[in-house]
Amino acid sequence: MAKIKKMKIPKIKKAPKALFLYIFLLPMFISTIASLLSGDYIKFVVKLIGFAMLYGATKLIDSGLVNEYNYNQAEIAQAPKHKNKLWGDFVLLIALLFIGLLATKLNPINVVFTAIIGAVGAYLYYGKDPSVDKIPKDSSINYTKLIKDINEAKEKLEFIDNEKDKIKDSELKMAIDKASNKAHEILDTIMQDPKDIAVARKFMVVYLDGVKDVISQYNDIDKELLDSSYRDRLIELLIDASERFEKEIKRLKSNEIFDLDVQIDALKEQLKH
Repeated sequence: MAKIKKMKIPKIKKAPKALFLYIFLLPMFISTIASLLSGDYIKFVVKLIGFAMLYGATKLIDSGLVNEYNYNQAEIAQAPKHKNKLWGDFVLLIALLFIGLLATKLNPINVVFTAIIGAVGAYLYYGKDPSVDKIPKDSSINYTKLIKDINEAKEKLEFIDNEKDKIKDSELKMAIDKASNKAHEILDTIMQDPKDIAVARKFMVVYLDGVKDVISQYNDIDKELLDSSYRDRLIELLIDASERFEKEIKRLKSNEIFDLDVQIDALKEQLKH
């Protein structure tokens, strides 16, 4: 009997972090606290503002790295609208100038030189933001329209999530969460393999619009005048939407398996001749 090989579970990749900048924040934080404990309140305020600026720069670059990671992972993607890494480098430059000129006794020329080196170093190390839409060439699919449709779907899902936050009913919120998570999974699947965009557009237009409209209407109604049956019907509708979304996910993924099977069968036919 053949030995069963253990299946290797691939490690889940995560977006990189601006770790060096987070490490750089630690001595700045210690210096800020030291100024407070020594009673130098003016320098404490200056350092506190500088620390906040450095933290803001770090978070901007962090966000830019996440955007770049998502862009690189997708088969098709739109270039990020906000150049967070570039803005982070700029804020870092201002923060270093601010701290150097107001919280240290360094020569202004040295401060400017150090600030420029720091900002340019961050730019070179973390790179620039993606600036070109990631669209495959020589394809029958209209990727420009596909990206537009997906962005509209994302806006609808963001609207649904915002409307969900206004709802206090925990059972209803859970039903919305489940439908929303399934919808996000469908979008991710389409982005990885968009060949079945015709059916996907039906999902993005019909189902998402329907869920968005009923949740919005629910929030607009005075809850004291609301019939409990309306709330129950809404939960049933969301459960039905989740089930439809799950079927769509399985269908999209089964197409990938079918394509693989077709390739294997074709290879077997070639080996026969």
